[in-house]
Amino acid sequence: MDINKGKQRFELIKGLILIAKISIASGVSWELAKMLGSKHPYLAPLTVILSIQETIQHSAVYAFYRIVGTLFGIAATIFIIKHLEVNGWTIGLLLIMGMVLPVVLRLHKTIIHQIALTILLVFVFVHKTNYYVSDRIRDTIIGALVAIIIHIIIVPPNYVKEARRTLTQFGIDLGQLFKKVAYWVNNNCEFIEGENLIDDTTDLLQELHQVEKEFEKAEKSLKLNPFGRNKKQQLKQNEQFLFQLKHGYTYISGVLTTFNDWSETNSLPTVDRQKWAVQLQVLGEYVTKQANQNLENHAINKSSLDLLDLSSIPLQIRIPPELESHRHQLSLYNDTLKLIDKLETK
Repeated sequence: MDINKGKQRFELIKGLILIAKISIASGVSWELAKMLGSKHPYLAPLTVILSIQETIQHSAVYAFYRIVGTLFGIAATIFIIKHLEVNGWTIGLLLIMGMVLPVVLRLHKTIIHQIALTILLVFVFVHKTNYYVSDRIRDTIIGALVAIIIHIIIVPPNYVKEARRTLTQFGIDLGQLFKKVAYWVNNNCEFIEGENLIDDTTDLLQELHQVEKEFEKAEKSLKLNPFGRNKKQQLKQNEQFLFQLKHGYTYISGVLTTFNDWSETNSLPTVDRQKWAVQLQVLGEYVTKQANQNLENHAINKSSLDLLDLSSIPLQIRIPPELESHRHQLSLYNDTLKLIDKLETK
């Protein structure tokens, strides 16, 4: 299975589903608003269009903010609006008066935007029709409720598969980085190649951040989702794999710097380079197998992640017995020395 093609197909399907939800919810909300006596039924689908976000939780929060902002904006203008002339100066004055308190109370910016929008539209339309205020309140609530209900009923958002897909790609790329570093170590740690590998670690860090964002989105997509119970377990298992890969990234980025510094001292024995190359190659193959296994489990809808036998990763390097009790101190010493060196760099 091609991961990039799978992602493109997922994005296409997601877009089509979103279009269907907005269309259906807009039509239902318009008819429902008319049925309940609205003279401005477009206000209901307007709320639908604004409220349907990428997850049910986001949609519910936005709908709540829109309702609160609408009520606050109407309350701020309804008693004085008919005594003012419609022009730019009175609109500006009303906006200042209506938004000062919400800003002081540090309400969410979405609420403040909805207050401003409500003040503007109520101020303009209330002079033309007496029904606008009641219609706006009722239709806003109708649109918000319909948007959330349709979002839940019709293919509720679920980004667990997307999170898993990006995690798998990151695992494959991390495994490739291990193998590249192994090849570099086995070939005298050339400076230019080392710089290229450092660039690769920077790119991979950006990829890791993207994976973390996808996991956050996947977790949010399961909130208020009545069909997401099984997906929560799958997400939790993939979070364990992500935890492993984070450690793998931290390790390889640190090892790369250490080998780069070691090679500059011209004291890196050929035998040690070869042993470390084998060690890194084996670790890279393990990470790659884990990532591919994660992809295979997804393809066959298998929820569990069977860990590979870690006994297949023996230590290739042994330190002298007399240094065994000092290995933690030596590790701390080396890490501290590298940090001081970086801090002194101008």
